[in-house]
Amino acid sequence: MPKYFSLPLLFLIFYHNPLISNDNNRLPNGRRLIEAKKIDEQIIIDGRLNEVAWDGAMVANSFTQFEPYNGSQPTFNTEVKVLFDDNAIYVGATLYDDDPGKIFRELGQRDNSDMLKADAFSVLISPYNDGINYFEFLVSASGVQTDMRYTGTTTDRSWNDAWHSKVLITEFGWVVEMKIPFSALRFSKRTVENWGINFRRLIKRYNEWSSWNPMDNSILGIVNQSGELAGIRDIVPPVRLSFSPYIATYLNKFPDSKSFSPQINGGLDLKYGISESFTLDVTLIPDFGQVKSDEKILNISPYEVQYEEQRPFFTEGMDLFMKGGIFYSRRVGSLPKGYMIPLDELNENEIVTENPLENKMINATKLSGRTGKGLGIGLFNAMTSNTHATIRDTISNSERQYLTQAFTNYNVIVFDQTLRNNSFVSLVNTNLITPNQQYMANVTATEFVLNNKSYSHALYGNGAVSQIDNNTGRYGYKHFLSFAKVSGNLLYSVSSNTESKNYNPNDMGYLKKHNVVNNECGIGYRVYKPFWRLLNLNTWLGLSYNTLHDPRVYTSSSLHFNLMTTFAKRFHFVLMDLMVDPAEMHDFDEPRVDGRMVIRPRKFSGNLVSSTDYRRTLAFDTGIGYTIGEKMGYSGIQINFSPRVRVSNNMFLVYLVVKESIHNDIGYVSHSTDNLTVYMGMRDVSTLTNTLSLLYSFNEKSFINLSGRHYWRWVDYNSYHQLNDDGTLSAPLTNYTNSRDINYNLFNIDLTYQWNFAPNSMLSIVWKNAIEAFNTNVRSNFHDNWKNILESDAVNSISFKILYYLDYHTVMKSRKKA
Repeated sequence: MPKYFSLPLLFLIFYHNPLISNDNNRLPNGRRLIEAKKIDEQIIIDGRLNEVAWDGAMVANSFTQFEPYNGSQPTFNTEVKVLFDDNAIYVGATLYDDDPGKIFRELGQRDNSDMLKADAFSVLISPYNDGINYFEFLVSASGVQTDMRYTGTTTDRSWNDAWHSKVLITEFGWVVEMKIPFSALRFSKRTVENWGINFRRLIKRYNEWSSWNPMDNSILGIVNQSGELAGIRDIVPPVRLSFSPYIATYLNKFPDSKSFSPQINGGLDLKYGISESFTLDVTLIPDFGQVKSDEKILNISPYEVQYEEQRPFFTEGMDLFMKGGIFYSRRVGSLPKGYMIPLDELNENEIVTENPLENKMINATKLSGRTGKGLGIGLFNAMTSNTHATIRDTISNSERQYLTQAFTNYNVIVFDQTLRNNSFVSLVNTNLITPNQQYMANVTATEFVLNNKSYSHALYGNGAVSQIDNNTGRYGYKHFLSFAKVSGNLLYSVSSNTESKNYNPNDMGYLKKHNVVNNECGIGYRVYKPFWRLLNLNTWLGLSYNTLHDPRVYTSSSLHFNLMTTFAKRFHFVLMDLMVDPAEMHDFDEPRVDGRMVIRPRKFSGNLVSSTDYRRTLAFDTGIGYTIGEKMGYSGIQINFSPRVRVSNNMFLVYLVVKESIHNDIGYVSHSTDNLTVYMGMRDVSTLTNTLSLLYSFNEKSFINLSGRHYWRWVDYNSYHQLNDDGTLSAPLTNYTNSRDINYNLFNIDLTYQWNFAPNSMLSIVWKNAIEAFNTNVRSNFHDNWKNILESDAVNSISFKILYYLDYHTVMKSRKKA
């Protein structure tokens, strides 16, 4: 054949090759399609894609931007191939770049790689192809892994599994090679249907995200805008069995001790795939001593503070159990119900010498999964042992045990059915039983989301019934309904929420306040594509009107407006928020006595928040807010400032200072035993918080993290008053001498070294230091207050922990080789 025929012929072969993906590989519904190739060849995960199997695989290309220029062509081309064998899916991505030397490659912690100053690539997989439940496996150009689970618009970053990846910087860009074991996924035996799949790429120096199957930013959600993966068939769901034994040693020093006391803990986490879709997770003798310290505050409000869950077992794979909004996992192993020991339980010469702050957990178990027809089922159980305080007689030195909470059993059961158009309906029940104290709390809830076919409108609903059985049998209920336009430029919503006076899910859930009826409506306009000097624009105007449920009386109303945008050239984010209370607020919570209220003045508040470009070596987050009341001299100001310094690809530092001052706030003081007299105070409340976080990464698998936080709040009462029956305050009392001034400090240091020496395995060394000081001597001088803190007693803890992940398949292969 003459040479001049070679190029046209090769072009025709290339163009008609069914293994090459182009824009014509689409399903009738418009979604893109790629077929995975079955292989027998062993693939070595080294980032080279030099095995013969890669040469014959179909290519997914022709990516489309979804940020910042939605719908435009990306700056550089990307090509992705998918292989599979009996054990795993293999993904090979070639990410072209005209100047590889400019590829950002900052290091950082696992599960944070998409937030680094680094390029990234990810694959999203949905074996059920339901547009709701997805797994995402993401790796940065520096090799840092992130794995996540999606349920609709909810993201779970705490989910982890063992998978392998390798990146390689080349002369034409960079390459990613992944091995995702089938044991990391959940799928049914019915594998003849297509899986949902999409690929995403981040070019960090342009803040550019692109995807293989196009994603329209005007449509709510990303998992519902995926392509499809064909060819995965004849795969037997593998045995999913893994063990994670651990051993941890502690040296603890408490203020009343002169030396460190040693402690050794050991336990086991177990995961077992009961079927191809359902997994049993068990933690035996759990140890959470190394979790990050809570960012505690001095709570002077009538509402309980909700703290973030940080214990690994209770963060990973808990999305199913959060349906219905009635499960707050911090209740398990929390403060004992009888922690506050009544004075009449103590004899004349007795004192409390030891009183545990949490219930000791015996074990926790969760079973979760989803059938081939989209029915998700979750079962959760945890048990805590008897918790006792120690009481000592100061005369005889004899001690006795006081039960603060008896053995308690916690249970959750969930059913969640996916429906058409990425909709779902759920049924959830939580049940707490303390047999020895004849106490039971039972809550049942339902939740649903119904989307129309174009995902433009949605109907949301939630309802619950609570029952507390402690010989009283109190029942309560709640219901919530919202209709919204969720996609497009013009958005709107209307909603109503009701919680009855006796509704109480707080034994296993969290509810800030009950006995409310909240009605809201709003309208907004969004611009998704760049215009003028802006990348986007998001505005919202909302109105709320709130009452008590019983009796149905007015409590508050508000009108608020916010605007968010990002400037195009400098990626400078700005948020403005304005709110006005058109009428006085009738506060039925602050007096702490049923049926009493205090009237708060009408007020206006405004906030301005700004963030500069995070790609810069030095970036800033700033914010200022101001509130002014119509009368009573009420005012408030809050200022926050946070520089973010990327010293190098290895070191990242963030400092945050927040100063808040409220003048002439109305606050509860006390009330008489017969509830007829309530004392309130006019107070100045000031809060200063300094937080420092320093991360140094040795490589993609090991790092040192230093976190320090000083929280200082002081409350200075200017005057004391009686609360009148009409909600107003009496003239200042001249004979009230019981000062309620507060000066509170909390200083925490967490220093952590962690080495992820193998998939899902780690070695960690943690030092914790905590100082808590509480008195009535208000110090407004920072130097004097800080000096007092440094002179206070501290709690110190040094711990060493090693956790090793053992997978059934790895162990069996090792035995066969032996």
